[in-house]
This record gives sequence, structure tokens and C-alpha cells, in this order.
Amino acid sequence: MTEGQPGDAVQADSAPSHALLLHQFFERAARRWPDGVAVDVPPGVGRRERVRVTYAELSRQSDSLARLLQTCVTGECVVGILLPRNSGLLYAAQLAVLKAGAAYTCIDSQFPDERVRDIIEDSEAIAVLTDAPGLARVQRAAPGVARVFDACDALTLLKERDETLLHPPWLVSSGLAYVIYTSGTTGRPKGVLIEHRSIANLVSSDLDEFQLSASDRVAQGSSAAYDSSVEETWLAFAAGATVVVMDDETARLGPDLIPWLRRERITVFCPPPTLLRATGCDDPETALPDLKWLYVGGEELPRDVADRWARGRLLVNGYGPTECTVTSLRGNVEEGGPITIGKPVPGLLAWVLGETLEEVAQGGKGELCIGGIGLARGYWKRPELTAEKFIRHPSLGRLYRTGDLVHSDCEGRYYYHGRMDSQVKIRGYRIELGGIESLLAECDGVRAAACHVQDEGGNPILVAFIVPENAAAPPDAAALKSALEADLPGHMVPARFGVVAELPTTVGGKLNRAALPHLDGVEGKANGPLVPPRNSMEASIETAFRNILRLPQPISTHDDFSKNSAAIPCVRRCSSLCFAPTMRPRG
Repeated sequence: MTEGQPGDAVQADSAPSHALLLHQFFERAARRWPDGVAVDVPPGVGRRERVRVTYAELSRQSDSLARLLQTCVTGECVVGILLPRNSGLLYAAQLAVLKAGAAYTCIDSQFPDERVRDIIEDSEAIAVLTDAPGLARVQRAAPGVARVFDACDALTLLKERDETLLHPPWLVSSGLAYVIYTSGTTGRPKGVLIEHRSIANLVSSDLDEFQLSASDRVAQGSSAAYDSSVEETWLAFAAGATVVVMDDETARLGPDLIPWLRRERITVFCPPPTLLRATGCDDPETALPDLKWLYVGGEELPRDVADRWARGRLLVNGYGPTECTVTSLRGNVEEGGPITIGKPVPGLLAWVLGETLEEVAQGGKGELCIGGIGLARGYWKRPELTAEKFIRHPSLGRLYRTGDLVHSDCEGRYYYHGRMDSQVKIRGYRIELGGIESLLAECDGVRAAACHVQDEGGNPILVAFIVPENAAAPPDAAALKSALEADLPGHMVPARFGVVAELPTTVGGKLNRAALPHLDGVEGKANGPLVPPRNSMEASIETAFRNILRLPQPISTHDDFSKNSAAIPCVRRCSSLCFAPTMRPRG
């Protein structure tokens, strides 16, 4: 290692933004605005007092922790961070790991012990920075980790020391900055490796395009374990702005969000669209006069959400897989204007490719493939998966296959059409759930909606869940069905409708379809009244169809019949009816 020199700061201040290491964005801001508030943690659940940390204080804290880490960091490696978001230490820990020459991987404090263990063991973390509760969790979940530091205790012990922080010689722009773990299709987390130059390119382009200043207040509502938090945090630090930490409860529950944003005078907010819809706010322009920039992403942006929230502010729709460093494409969305995922971020390139990786003509649909400086190294210890997803195209170079279906227009803007590998298929029809959800959300009395496919005795059926605007008087299923039938073919109209208080979301704030409950076809407001058989003939028909559909209860409405039975061959229905005791063929 070599000692840091005064000239390093001058060089960082004069260097172009895209050439900086990630933590150097913060260091540059700390020299310009040392007394500015870097992190603001408002009062919240379990916390009565506000905590503010200035840039100078956060710089000193991170230097102290970095010196501690440099006792065990001897080359490119990973350090785990297990700290709650409402602790200013989380940000000091991230800075410290980078300054020490390592890469960080953040572990959400709400993760179960099994996932904590999986991430620590898979990343081969040489150390973990945590707090007192986390110390016990790490020792219980991953007893094999070599070093576990209580960051709070460490800062107390190191407070009076003033040792020189060393600059590791291996700390270069192509070095590893952080590792983000995603769930993967098997449930086993996989680590995505992001280099300094990739995230520096994004932060630099954000600064150039959006012109944030030290007076901005950026809401930080994403879990540090997910990459959306990376852009929120480091863009704010690069601009000398304030990161305002949102309570986990506020970040999940929409109705409490508007008062919080207004009270904290938030100017920049980066939520998933689901959270915006959950607020139930009809006039966000009036309700949030300080909010000047709304940066949505993580899922498809519905028309009604876009129109409502674009008024009076800049609404940016961002798109990007974790494997391409948070945001790969983005575009401004205006009220009534087209909803696109925009154009590639500077330094990145996008192509629409067909099944044999040929370029698709403008306007044609194909798989979005991304190239450029934003691409991750790959997946940690997953060479086969890396080779599958990060390909070497014969003429376009190294690309990441997103698995997303898109098309581009004559202006170079891209339009999202859903996942290629998660389109649902019912009765031979491919169905995009997002389109149905958007129409449902526009229905009277509906605040939010989600659809998914559930298995009903081996038959897939399409079901919908709505969050009503008035819980005491949810909209009738017949009215919803009628509204959808006006715009959709029959195979896209859900067979059943259920009412929920809130849509389930992941820790990162995205819609969690897997957590939606099984919706039985029973009597209730959502599915309409039970219509019993009027005679023995109808009773026999009902019994036969219940046996075919494998339904444990009577068919509550004609919807069960029409939506489920359409998937079953007619010959099977007829033969079943023929063998019913009171149904004999003539002749």
C-alpha cells in the first residue's frame, strides 16, 4: 500500500466525473460543503430524535472505519455490511469499505438468518461491519466469518486516533466497487459484480443531465441490499445534497408517504410505480410543491400513474437490470405523452435482437441487449450463468441479454413489452399482465391492481386482486369485468376478482406476485353472489363441471364456468355429461 498524498485530493477535484472512483464523488463534495448535511434520519418508528450527519463528520467516521478495515484488506475482496437503513453508520460503512480498497455487499437487516448466511458465505466476505444486534445475528448465522466488527463500538475506540489512511495500489477504476445479490430463479442468491467505472459513469451522467445541487433533499427509501439504493445514495453524495432516510414502514405503506414527503421537503424521489399508486393521491402537484424530480423504475409505469405524477415536475422513467448498473435507459414522461423507457445512458448502447441474435428492424419486437461501460463483470462464481447472460456478439461486442421484450421508434426511444420468459400463457394465448392491471387501475373505485395465474386442479386461471379506494364499499366484480370486456378479448379478462388492503411488495418495493394469496371461487363481494341450480338438470351439469374443474365448492358465478371450462377439450365435457345419471344420450 502507499500513503495518500495531498495531491490526490487536487487530482480528484480536477478529474472528470466519469474517471472518479465511487467514493471520490463523496470526498469531492465533502471538501466543497463540509458543513452540509450528508445524511438526515428523521424521527420514526422506534426513534424519537432526528439524526443529522454532516459531510465532514461522515468523512471522519468513514476514515476511521477504513483504517480498521485496512488491517485485514490486502487486495480486492468483499466486506459485508449488515446495518439498518435508519442508521447513519450504514453510509459511513459503505464509504469505509471503498476507501479501504475493498468492495461492499449490503445485507438487509430484515433478511432471515438463512439468507444472511448464504450471502456472507457465497461472497467469501473477509469481514462484516454491523451493530450490536447484527453482531449476534452474524455469529449465529455465519459463525465461520473471520472478522465481525461492531461499527459503533469501533468508532468510539478509534475516535481519538489520527492515523494516515493508506491508498491501496490496486484501487483503480476497473476495480470492484460493490456486489449486489439477486434472488435468481432457483432461490439461491447470485452476486452481481459492479466495477467503479460502471457506477461512476452512471453517477456522472446523472449529474450532467439532472443538475442536482447541494440544496436538494433526496429520499432514500430503498433497501441498501438492492441496486436502486445505489443511485439514490451516490447521486446525492456526488451533488453535495442530503440523503433523507425513509422509515421502512413509510416506504412500504403508501398512505403515509405523502405527509412524509411534504414534511421533509423532499425534492428528489425514486420510487417504484406501485408505491406511487398506493398513496391514493389524486393531486400530487398540489400536495408536494417541493418535489421537482421523480425518478421511477423497477417495474412498468402505468398510464394513469404517469399522467397524475407528471404534472408540475420532471418525471423520468428509468430502466435497467442490476447486471447493467442500476439504470441503462431512461426517458422523460409527460402527461398524455408516450410512455417509453427512453434512450441509453451515455456510455451504454442498446440493441433489439431476434432469436438468432440478428438485429431487428426498427419497430419490430425483440430482446433488449445492452452493451457498454455499465455492464457488470458477471456473476460471482457462476461462470456458466455469466457465459449464458453476458455474450460476445460477433459484430456488436460484449452484451448482456436482458430477457425483456422491446421495440424502438424512429427517435431512438425504446418501449417495454414485458418479460420474454415470464409472459403467462393460458389456453394457448400469451398474456401480458401489466396491460390488464393498467386497465383495472383506471376503473372507478380501484386504487391499485395486480393479476397473476393460479393453478385450479391442474388448470391455470387468471385472477385479479384490487385495492379499493373505499375499503367499506369495494367495486363489484361484475362492474370490473364489464369494464375490462370493453377493451380486452375474453381470454384476458380475469376469472375471479379479490379484494386486498394492500398489494404485497418485495423489500425493494416492487410488486411481489408470488406473495398474492390463492383466490377461491367462493361467495363474496369480489366474485358476486352464488347462483344455485334451479332444477335437477342444472344440478347435474353443475356437478359434472365441478368434477371437471376440480372445484371443491359450488360454482359461484358464470365466470368460473366461462373462464375455466374454455381450457378443457369439449369432448371431455360431453363425455362427462353423458355419464351423469340424469343425462343420457338420446337414441
